[in-house]
This record gives sequence, C-alpha cells and structure tokens, in this order.
Amino acid sequence: MVERYVEWCRRNPVVVDAVLAVLVALIGIALARSAYSPRVQWDQSTVVAVVAAAPIVLRRRFPLPSAIVTAVIAAVALSVIGVRGLELPVLIMGYSVVVYGPRWAGPLMAGVMLFGGVLPFAVRGGGAGAPAGVLVFMVVVSVLVALCVWLAGALRRARRRSVEQLRERARLLEEGRRQEVRLELLAERARISREVHDVVAHSLSGIIAQADGGQYAATRDPGRAVDVLAGIATTGREALNDVRGLLDMLRDTAPVDDTADGGPQPGADDVPALVEQVRAGGLPVTFGTSGTPATLTTGAGLAVYRVVQEALTNVVKHAGPSTPARVGMDWGRDELTVEIRDDGASGPRPTPPRGGHGLVGMRERAALHGGSVETGPNTGGGFTVRMRLPYARTDRTVRT
Repeated sequence: MVERYVEWCRRNPVVVDAVLAVLVALIGIALARSAYSPRVQWDQSTVVAVVAAAPIVLRRRFPLPSAIVTAVIAAVALSVIGVRGLELPVLIMGYSVVVYGPRWAGPLMAGVMLFGGVLPFAVRGGGAGAPAGVLVFMVVVSVLVALCVWLAGALRRARRRSVEQLRERARLLEEGRRQEVRLELLAERARISREVHDVVAHSLSGIIAQADGGQYAATRDPGRAVDVLAGIATTGREALNDVRGLLDMLRDTAPVDDTADGGPQPGADDVPALVEQVRAGGLPVTFGTSGTPATLTTGAGLAVYRVVQEALTNVVKHAGPSTPARVGMDWGRDELTVEIRDDGASGPRPTPPRGGHGLVGMRERAALHGGSVETGPNTGGGFTVRMRLPYARTDRTVRT
C-alpha cells in the first residue's frame, strides 16, 4: 500500500505540490493572525499567505523563478504591509532551488533563507527587550535551521543526480547489450553467408565443369563420360551433406562460430584432397608444400581450406576449366602462406560479376584469425590469390 502511494506521488508531482501549497497557505494564515501581527486585517493576511504559497506548485518545474517570487512577496509583505509568518514558504522554496535549480543558485538561496526567513523570526522571537543571550540563542538556532535546510537540499540533489546517473548507466548498458546482440547477429549472418557461398558456389562450379567435360567425353570416350558422371554424383552428395550440416547448425539455438565444435570441419590437412577432387573435375591443378607443417586451430584450418576452395572455384568460373593452376603452401616460422595462381584464359579474362562475395569472404575469413588476403592479376597473365595467416599461440605446436 505504501509503495503504491509513493509511486503515485512520483507520477503526480504537481498534485503533491498543490496539496503542499494549500497546507503552507493555511499555516501562513494562522501565523499571520498570531500575536506577531495583531494589527493586520484578516483579508490582508489571507491574501498574502495564499499568494506566498502559490509558487510552491511550480517549485519543481521552475524552481528559481518561483523562489524569487516567493522572496519578493515575503519582503514586500514584511516591510510594507507588516504581514509576518512567511518563513515556511521561504524555506521550502530555498530547499527546492537547492534540489531542482542550477548549482550556482544553492549558496545564493542559503543566504536568502538566512536573511529573509529565519533571522527575522529570530529577531521577533527575541523581542525588543529580550536579554542579549536569548537573542544570540535565537540567531544561532535560526542559522542552524537555514543550514540544515540547505544541507537537506544538497543531499537530496546529490541523491537525485546519483539516481539519474544510475538510470543513464543502465540505459547505456542496455543499449550496448542491444548493439552487441545486433553485431553478433550480423557476424553470424555473414559467417553463414560465407559458408553457403563456399559450399554452393564451389560445388555447382565443379558440377558445371564436370558436366561440360562429360559432354565432350561422351562423343569421344564413353568410358570417360561414366567417370565424369560418377564425379558429378559424388560432388552433389558432398554438397548436399554440407547444406544439411548448415541447416542443422541453423536449427541449433546455441551461438556458433568458425571455431565451434560440431561436425568435422575441413582443414589445412584436407587441401591436397580438395586439389585432387578439383583435378578429377577437369581442372589441371598441381599442389606443392614447403616447410614444416604446424597444427592449426579448427577455425584457422577451415579458413585455409575455404580460401583455397574459393580461389579454385574462381579459376573455373572466370578463367575456364582447362586453365592450369597451382596451389602452394609455405609453412614459415611465424605464418602460413597459401598461394593459388593460374595462368589465365587463352582469351581476355572475363570480368567478375558485380555483387560477388568470393574475394570479400576470403578477406573476412583471414581477418577473423589475424591474417590477410592479397589478390591481383599476374604480370604475364593469370591471377594470384595469396593468403598470409600468422600462427596463434595454439598453432605453434609442430606436428611430428
């Protein structure tokens, strides 16, 4: 019940301040009609008390203007009309300025509360013929009251600022979390796009190249045509299995990446088999290696395999299935260098279609593991793809 009431008050601050203004006005009327102002008429004290309490309704939204109005009303009422007992609205508005107003206005309002509110009360309380000790006591008490009101406002202001900072920090954390989720989703989409592109593009390019070769072999060597058809069937089955694996990965609710454990992923050890498969499809490609092989992580090995796969696919697509090509792997001391070079088509090299993602996917895969991919035409014709992949700490174990 109390929590609901507090929450309602937070949602309706103007109503709360209006009720407070009514109470302050009633108290001001009673004080104005007290012994401190016996010659003031009832209507004058009533009007002054109501007018002095009215700015309290706007103390949160316009704290400084409302406080100035209240101070002016209190000063005029005391000096011109002789109405007293307006210390309470002065103290309330001073507190409100310290809490809700600008920082520089806090010390100013402390002075206003001291000299415009509590000191006149102290002087009246001491009386003209009162002993000096009583007057000093009333002044000290009045100063302490003003100081306590100012300190209460300062503490309230600090608490409000702390709550606002916590809310802003929570908002920023929530926004950061949303951005992280969005970036993770984008990264996952890019990874899946690379996988689908590598699997489908390579498989379809191999099937097309083998089918073209099978058409030629069917008229010259029917036995060779049978082998080509068998290769097409094998490539199609492998592509279907890869696509099924991707679909299984998409059905999994756990986050995955290139280094996630799952089905067996191809790696650098599978590059010779990949080259042999492409050679069986009709592309005259050779393979060579140098240096001492090192054990790569699953993600790095998959990146090497996919780059070689995409580069050979591009040779078939853009240079032709009869273009000689070479794949070389140099296991250096600090990094692995993979180079895929072709001699180029007999005619002009076809322009790659717009919107392709092959070269972009190569660079993205290498960048995920701290590497880079350089591509460009050769001086004497053809095209070269060169991948540099630094060894990670877990890649430095040399196989024996």
